[in-house]
Amino acid sequence: ISETARSQVRAVIVQQEKKDLFLRLYVQSSVSGISFGMALDTRKGDDDQTCFVDDIEVRIDRISFPYLNGANVDFLQTEEKTGFQITSPNTELLEQAAAACGVCSGDAGCW
Repeated sequence: ISETARSQVRAVIVQQEKKDLFLRLYVQSSVSGISFGMALDTRKGDDDQTCFVDDIEVRIDRISFPYLNGANVDFLQTEEKTGFQITSPNTELLEQAAAACGVCSGDAGCW
């Protein structure tokens, strides 16, 4: 998780004023195939993979983990878009999963 993304996540956590918030990363189906998502969450699953990036707890469910293992989370600000972007070295797995659903997509990021 880039420093810019960590800073943005921390700011949102502080804004929420809730204890026990952590960052959840996940895969989801979409019209363009399979994409990545992220949210602040408080519900912990027994099968979550957990790590800490500085002071931010990050959790990934067991189904999403193979797709997100080694992924990068960044926060980008351009003239066209502002938001988080998740990229993963496991695009081959995403393509296979999308093909299994009958949908082909090269876009594995979210904004």
